[in-house]
Amino acid sequence: MKDFRMRAFFGILGLAGAGFMVSSVTSVGCSSSSGGSTGTAGSTGTAGTTGTAGTTGNGGSGGSGGSGGASGTVAGCMASEVAMGDTGGPYTIADFTAVDGGAAFPIGGTFTYASPTGAVAPTATVANGGWHVTLSAPGMAAAPQYIGFGIYFNGNTAGDECVDATAHTGVKFDISGSVAGCTVQFSTNDSAHADSTANPSMPDKKAGGPAGSYAPQAPVTVTATVATVMVPFTGGTLGTGSPPTDINKEKLTGVQWQFTVAAGTATCVADMIIDNIAFY
Repeated sequence: MKDFRMRAFFGILGLAGAGFMVSSVTSVGCSSSSGGSTGTAGSTGTAGTTGTAGTTGNGGSGGSGGSGGASGTVAGCMASEVAMGDTGGPYTIADFTAVDGGAAFPIGGTFTYASPTGAVAPTATVANGGWHVTLSAPGMAAAPQYIGFGIYFNGNTAGDECVDATAHTGVKFDISGSVAGCTVQFSTNDSAHADSTANPSMPDKKAGGPAGSYAPQAPVTVTATVATVMVPFTGGTLGTGSPPTDINKEKLTGVQWQFTVAAGTATCVADMIIDNIAFY
């Protein structure tokens, strides 16, 4: 289920580098294991099928090294930049005071998504110095829904570099409102947990993960009282992503919030305000 929900999101990421309001992801994808498996082509040679090297696997290792280059391993962003104006202290990603009307954020832009086909995307508008998000999504009897919104990061104007947040511990934000009929999750997205195989006709320049990749998520509780939520890059309430590795804060590609609507007849109804999103 997790693998499907993030595929739904990253399927739209390829547009971010082109300036559309969708998310991006970045980092070099390192698939040494897949490189080894593609090396089986080399093992069909006599060195792989005969001789001690083939028996011990050494011959296969050598072959995988050669075929690793031939396999064309997909790489995400090859570089990262510190966000504009970030001096190592708390850094504001968005406080929504200067973006009324939907103007682009200095660090990137906004996106929404919904999956599967027929799911309803949320409405996210900037007003009164906050991000107002509303949703009314009838349940689907046959399948769960993964519906969300967020901010994608561009480390450079070309949209092919990640953001380096090594000076920080995590992401914080203020949230208030009401949610019924579904749950809410938050994730900081990075290149290694972005599906590099999604949207082959318009691939995400910053995605470096294998098929089905998704970032670790933390559950979010929404109440009428404004609460400041702090989500570290590692530890805390984060679940396990795919691959099951920590977020690489040197290769960040965005932040997102997701509504998960279980299969059934319940309608997800949400009305939230998010503000003061920042690295801490």
